[in-house]
Amino acid sequence: MKKVYRVTGMSPAALDSKALYQLIKESHDAIAKFTKAHKTELLYVSKNTRLSTLLDQFDDGLHVNRSSRVTKKLEAADNERKDALVTLFSLIRAFARSKDSNSQAAYQDLTPLLKNYQKLTQLSYEKRTESINHLLAQLASVTYQSALTQFHLSPHVEQLKAVQNRFARLYQERLTEQTSFVPSQNRQLKVELIETYEFLVDFTALNAYAYPEKAYFAQLRDQLNAIRSRYRKRKGKKAPTVIADLAVTTTSNQAEVI
Repeated sequence: MKKVYRVTGMSPAALDSKALYQLIKESHDAIAKFTKAHKTELLYVSKNTRLSTLLDQFDDGLHVNRSSRVTKKLEAADNERKDALVTLFSLIRAFARSKDSNSQAAYQDLTPLLKNYQKLTQLSYEKRTESINHLLAQLASVTYQSALTQFHLSPHVEQLKAVQNRFARLYQERLTEQTSFVPSQNRQLKVELIETYEFLVDFTALNAYAYPEKAYFAQLRDQLNAIRSRYRKRKGKKAPTVIADLAVTTTSNQAEVI
């Protein structure tokens, strides 16, 4: 014998990852309050605990896909090394009109080197890293040491070297972060997350139908439906609320599920 119970229709899988996370997180929090008030509903406790674990893992994946903390530090370090480059080159060019013979000689030594690294700040991370490493290696040679000393630029070269090393460490950390994230694992995680969430929604609606005397099931169902309605509307659909018709076999089967 089939019986119908009500769940606000929507497709969690159609949401983007951020909206999906928010939908399930809000639902998880509502169920957590429910289990706190009704500790004897053990299936809710176990399933919602699993849902919490899946949410944490899914959120970790979102941070990798989005701009992570490492990425922000990497961008900051790249800006620092670009600033260090601009400062170093500007200081060298400042001696272009110097009347001092020693300064002119030092400037003539360094000018050809600068021409080889024009538009360095416009390169990609990888090409800029390679070019800066090459520049630092050249500046460390005997050929340019006297010129750097003449202009008192050694501290600025050391500053460039320091920010370059910091960038390299963060770049490697970012590569490690990216390789630890496996897209196929995230897809599997998303499937289990949605399945666990949908089970709790359907199970609540079933209990609300089967046990009308237990009003707390209907209250939780209504809470979950309200959350679903908000995220269904985010998709921009103008269709009226759809009520999903879910088939339940027999009362004995209901008891087995519960």
